Amino acid sequence: MSNDTLPQLSEREREILRLVATGATNQQIAAQLNISANTVKVHLRNIFGKIGVASRTEATMYAVRNGLLDIDIEKEPSLVASSPPASQSDTSQETTSEQAVAANGISTSFSSPEPTRDIRHSLPGALLRGGVVGFIIIVAILATFIAIERNNRPEPTSIVQPSGIAPPPIESRWRLLAPLPSPQAGFALVTYSYEGRQYLYAIGGETPAGVSNAVLRFDIQTNTWVRLSSKPVAVTDVHAVVVGDRLYVPGGRTASGTISNQLDVYEPRRDRWITLAPLPAPRSGYALATVEGKIYLFGGWDGQSYRADVWQYNPDNDTWTERTPLTKPRAFASAATVEDRIYIIGGEDESGPLTLNEIYTASDDVQQSDPWSTRSPLPEARRHLAAVTASGFIFVVGGSDIESSALIYNVNLDAWEPLLLPIAPRLRDARVQALNNYIYITGGSDQNGAVDHVYAYQAFYSVFLPLVPND
Repeated sequence: MSNDTLPQLSEREREILRLVATGATNQQIAAQLNISANTVKVHLRNIFGKIGVASRTEATMYAVRNGLLDIDIEKEPSLVASSPPASQSDTSQETTSEQAVAANGISTSFSSPEPTRDIRHSLPGALLRGGVVGFIIIVAILATFIAIERNNRPEPTSIVQPSGIAPPPIESRWRLLAPLPSPQAGFALVTYSYEGRQYLYAIGGETPAGVSNAVLRFDIQTNTWVRLSSKPVAVTDVHAVVVGDRLYVPGGRTASGTISNQLDVYEPRRDRWITLAPLPAPRSGYALATVEGKIYLFGGWDGQSYRADVWQYNPDNDTWTERTPLTKPRAFASAATVEDRIYIIGGEDESGPLTLNEIYTASDDVQQSDPWSTRSPLPEARRHLAAVTASGFIFVVGGSDIESSALIYNVNLDAWEPLLLPIAPRLRDARVQALNNYIYITGGSDQNGAVDHVYAYQAFYSVFLPLVPND
């Protein structure tokens, strides 16, 4: 498709799309075009709608396919540089590498081309340096390079054609699953698998009937909900984590409005509850995460004030330990773990919703170093949001006081980008989990009250690249 036939894009929109495809941030685009970052955001929203994409990644792919991104192979020698000669054993084998690529349904595959130069050593480094956008450019360069090489040598007996790099349509990546038995918000949600089956567990929360002690299990294979043994104390504004074969649910707000300090622990294989060491103080609306078998609770609400406390729970000896507090008291933030780092995102304090995006590194806290560092803030303030990590990306859903999209955070690039979802943009107190390349978005509340929706979004696709020996 030529530039003249791009669907209803103005010259300014085409210019912004070209810059997005180079990896430029909103601030960089604004500086280059002498416009505000907010104006860039408005243009991007219009561009995404016109060309039918949901993120900068898909927009970049669109630009590559339609010739908006000029790629000069001679300027990228590291991507196609020759590697040392392969050993004799290498020449008799072919290896296929599968790389999961986020975040908006990218699916690219090639089957056994025979390039004259080996990319085995340069491609992984390029992936690490450039992130998703860099990878797409690499794929485009590789496809172009293969085509050039084939035009300059005899026709092979079997011509290999790339399957293309267009992602599936947005609507095909969404599935509406069996709803919750009742509209529900503020509950704990975890994934747990055993006996070859994969489940979501929803615990507690608030329904139209009041604060609940229900334990609901969703079977992903059969798309059905069942009710299990009830939690000892009905609570809402809670989270849960899994350590070993146990689900830990600390604190929460009870039906009477008081804040609990009870630690209830569920054993799914036995369908039973036990109660362990209580929290150091009552707490609800906290953020919760686990690293290396330890549980970390951040901030929250104690019934009277926002808290900055950070507590570590050790399941091995059933003890709580105080750690370095948050940089700012807050509640109703969300936690997402990437390797040994816990991202604490958004939340609220007495001034209102927050844009904070901070990292807590547990190993630094143990070594008595400052465990806190700051990353790029949310594009807009959010509270009562939901966040989950999948393949090194953080997905954020809901929590905004304005009409806005969900978000994807690239931890390597420290950059946010929008993700269009078929859910209420102001959804609050929903819960999300990631499993098998899908993001599950469950419950929450909108302007009309609690909802029972359960969505599955296919966020990741596999990319197959052949690793072949030199000729």
